[in-house]
Amino acid sequence: LWQSVISSGINAEYGDAVSKFSRYTGDVIYENRSDETIVIPKCEIYLKDVLLKNLTKCEVRLHSTIGTLHCTNCTDCTFSVGPISGSIFLENCSGSVYHVTCQQARIHSTNNAVFYIHVTSKAIIEDCKGLKFGKREEFYEGYEADRAEAGLSDVNNWNDVDDFNWLNKEQSPNWQIIT
Repeated sequence: LWQSVISSGINAEYGDAVSKFSRYTGDVIYENRSDETIVIPKCEIYLKDVLLKNLTKCEVRLHSTIGTLHCTNCTDCTFSVGPISGSIFLENCSGSVYHVTCQQARIHSTNNAVFYIHVTSKAIIEDCKGLKFGKREEFYEGYEADRAEAGLSDVNNWNDVDDFNWLNKEQSPNWQIIT
């Protein structure tokens, strides 16, 4: 990903989020699906970069250690994702529920989504509204071994979210904690 971002002349740290993520192709790609249950076998996604694009009303299960996860234009879906050794990148998603464990979460232009998350750094949101964050409590058989394999610690900053559109000390109106 970053090689393509740098070679295209986009500043990887401060460049346009939509340009960054929409050009990504991934090792494993599932796109243009609707009303499906998508279960991607471990042998297909193990330690790979996965792109999920243009999904509507799908249930997605990725029960393996993966490298990164990119979700673009996903609407009204449910995601159950194994540990991501790197980051999850979301853009232009809405109405979905995510059960995810990762090192970092980058969420852009996403609305009305729910995250049950285990994140070892913190979640970063930008141009988002109506997001809810709770501690991940949904797991699958073999999850703990996958998390150890991904190198992710027990540290969970599920309730520490940086909103790049809200720099005030008060709570951002763009996200809330699930109570």
